[in-house]
Amino acid sequence: MRKKLKISDENLLMIVLAFLSLSVGIWANYRQLWLENNGFDFTGISKIFSVALICSAIISFIISLFSYKIKVKYVTLLSLVFRTLAMIVIFFYRDPFIIKTGILLGIMCEVIFSISFYPMLTFVTKTNESYKKKTLIEYFSKDIGIVSCGLLIGVAIGKYTFDYDTCLMLAILTSFISSILLFLYKSNEYHSKKKPSSLISSLKRLLSNKINAIFLTNQMIIYIAYGIVFDLMMLILTNYINFEVSFASVFIIVCNMFGTIFSAILSKPSKKMSITISTLIKYGIRAFCYILAYIFGSVPLLIVAVVTGYITARILEDKVTGSFVQLIDKEDQFLYGNLRYFAVCIGEGIGAFLAGVLISYSIRYLFLGAGIVTIVQTLVLIYLDKLKKG
Repeated sequence: MRKKLKISDENLLMIVLAFLSLSVGIWANYRQLWLENNGFDFTGISKIFSVALICSAIISFIISLFSYKIKVKYVTLLSLVFRTLAMIVIFFYRDPFIIKTGILLGIMCEVIFSISFYPMLTFVTKTNESYKKKTLIEYFSKDIGIVSCGLLIGVAIGKYTFDYDTCLMLAILTSFISSILLFLYKSNEYHSKKKPSSLISSLKRLLSNKINAIFLTNQMIIYIAYGIVFDLMMLILTNYINFEVSFASVFIIVCNMFGTIFSAILSKPSKKMSITISTLIKYGIRAFCYILAYIFGSVPLLIVAVVTGYITARILEDKVTGSFVQLIDKEDQFLYGNLRYFAVCIGEGIGAFLAGVLISYSIRYLFLGAGIVTIVQTLVLIYLDKLKKG
């Protein structure tokens, strides 16, 4: 008798992640241009993203109130379903208010998925290798989404021309597939019998640890710098560096590819690296290039700064983030994940807002702001390494 093909829980969750990341790669990078194509300017788009991310932070905190009472799978599944529905609505209705609401809901759902996916995975496996695997799949799938649509935009297939609406359609389809696959996943999650008596006691237990508290603060700082440069990257590349959309897409994917290559190269030696050395490589080099871009302001140096930002975003993530996330117990992962993404979303929301403000003066000021914040986050991570060792 032929044996039935059985997919392990870990692999099924990784496939769910792959399809959702593909959808995010398609939509998150091109929705800026889609919004511009539907009448929104740079400042308006910046404000939409900023409000969406700050609302995501509030939602992540509200979810924290129920983190010990709900199954993580249900939260993750609902985030996929509502994200898919939000994209369907804005595809058919182009009213400005509906678009803003749909974009806001979509970003919030992406954040909720990010919050809940890793805690859900830890009920199946919790190792450095699984964290690396998750990170690589997430990055690789996003890359496929970016380059596939970037190369096809403007291409005519018979009477149909591939455009930003087509990107939205593909994002809807892949998000729907991810939802179906997660629905089929049979969760084996559990919660510790020693549940905290209240949210206050849970927060007190987590945040009384100095490392946990400072790490959360630094996550906010890190994502302020990230939001300043990366949240509106397609608009920066097409409107300020004057790349064509297709070339900008290839440019991003090539940068990401180099990031993945360097990540693989550093994978083995990174096991012997301290968090301080990893931080200086990942963020120190990035800060240096950002400051150079501000000082000289030439297009080649702006491009070098962007390339450096993309490459360093991919490397040593398991050291500078995973090392601290994995200090948290399984039963606290979902709560801490919500707290972490609360800090991340607040930071990125501030960064997205600052991007609109800084670029109204000059693109050089964009990199100055990001450079200063990156220096601060680097110093905080070095201090955290000392605390962790001591």
